[in-house]
Amino acid sequence: MNTTDARRGGALAVALAILTTVLAAMPARAQLNAAPAGGLAFGRFAVTSAGSVSVDAHGNRASGGGVVLLPSAAAPARFTISDSKPANANLVYIVSLPSAASINAGAASMALTGFTSAPAGGGVLTGGSQALSIGATLQVGAGQSAGNYSGTFHITIEYQ
Repeated sequence: MNTTDARRGGALAVALAILTTVLAAMPARAQLNAAPAGGLAFGRFAVTSAGSVSVDAHGNRASGGGVVLLPSAAAPARFTISDSKPANANLVYIVSLPSAASINAGAASMALTGFTSAPAGGGVLTGGSQALSIGATLQVGAGQSAGNYSGTFHITIEYQ
């Protein structure tokens, strides 16, 4: 049985570093910003056969197949969406999530699928800012190597 830990810096870690956010905004509203506020973490788990670990946009964690969750913290990726231009304070924005991404540790990799967000699909910059959380499902192989996995995924945020 392999065990994996999603705490960054642990001996056995699976973590997703949210390094890049792609912002697309209309030219007149170019102040739209997404500041990272926390990375996606899947927590500790043990692998007996192929399965999955999911963390939804609210931080709820579940497993499927031959993955057993171990006591540990999990978290969605978090961003603060804002616009410094007062005229844009209550505008609606939309979020486009990837269909898939991957995380790697050396030659080993795992796929990320099923991305979700809260608020779902976008939101309103009430008062000029809003928290955005993103969850995903980690596809774990039967003989998945333990290690420190990391990667990136891209989201697009634009005014509607």
